[in-house]
Amino acid sequence: MPRRMRFAWIVPFLAGITLLGIRAASGAEAPPAEAPDATRAGFSATIARDAETGWDLIGLSRRDPAKPEANLSAWIAPAAGANLFSLTVGGTEILRRPAALRELPGAGYGNPILYPTPNRIRDGIFRFRGREFRFNDPGRSGNFIHGLVNRLAWSYDPPQVRADGASVRTFLEIGPGHPVHAKFPFRHTLSMTYALGAAGVTCTFRVENHDSEALPFGLGFHPYFLYLGERKDTRLCVPARRRMQATKDLLPTGVLEPLDGAPFDLREPRSLEGVVLDDVFWGIEPARSAWYESQAAGIRVTFEASDAFTHIVVYSPPGRPFFCVENQTCSTDAHNLHDRGLAEEAHLLIVPPGGKAEGSVTYRIERTKGG
Repeated sequence: MPRRMRFAWIVPFLAGITLLGIRAASGAEAPPAEAPDATRAGFSATIARDAETGWDLIGLSRRDPAKPEANLSAWIAPAAGANLFSLTVGGTEILRRPAALRELPGAGYGNPILYPTPNRIRDGIFRFRGREFRFNDPGRSGNFIHGLVNRLAWSYDPPQVRADGASVRTFLEIGPGHPVHAKFPFRHTLSMTYALGAAGVTCTFRVENHDSEALPFGLGFHPYFLYLGERKDTRLCVPARRRMQATKDLLPTGVLEPLDGAPFDLREPRSLEGVVLDDVFWGIEPARSAWYESQAAGIRVTFEASDAFTHIVVYSPPGRPFFCVENQTCSTDAHNLHDRGLAEEAHLLIVPPGGKAEGSVTYRIERTKGG
């Protein structure tokens, strides 16, 4: 059963952070005598407070002194868009973190949530069933990007610890007076549950529609993965069916391009050396997961997505220490593609009044040979 324990370790970015509470569980209710006890191994959930911002931070971890290279930890900042901003394996950080937590809100670090419009909307305007929605603030023009929720403070339930993992549910109750409702006027609940298990972290979203109108949305994740070693030592595989043709400002035209022989074909693993992309891939299926491997660090991450996630954006800019593999439930500019009759290309999710939609992405983390 979960019990209190002394916090005996600390990760570097937690300097100046106050720990508010810790719970831990062993791997079984009555472990055999030779199994490590709960003070040495198992799952834990931590609530910490950042001294500078006053934000609560949620830490989920698994520790096993017999295999320290497989230890996992994940940190979530509910007050900064419920961002999963740190993910370590064996003490190695794999996500890009800000120098100070106050820089975290937005879509530049960690793993921001993109909702209800992953990536770009043409001119910040879309239409759905005769209604027009405008996301740009007054006086601003151009394409809108990255949704409405990654700068907001989310609520959270008390973290839970079980014999097989630790988890926390974060959520937004959206209705009149809420900043999301001002631009996306549907009464609904958006929740994101993070669950750390023995093999990685699962991010599960749920949208519950409390409105009298159907709710059209997309959701994506925008993780910034660090190159661990040289760029050439990172291999990426994205088993998509097509690439979405795009305009110069990175908006899909609706045309699905074949991958055979193209420089953007990632169906077979390839090094990211010289691969510069900001592209939407279509036709992602649960039976064929994308993955990347850092050969220098001996770490492999597999993106095990539910069937709600049909698109992936790969962003690998030149000269930067990171790359992004962004699972999305829909295309970039999905609402406008859907409005043009391109429902299959867009894969816009539509929740009827009183209904709900959910999906998940698991970041399965493995140590490869030599790690």
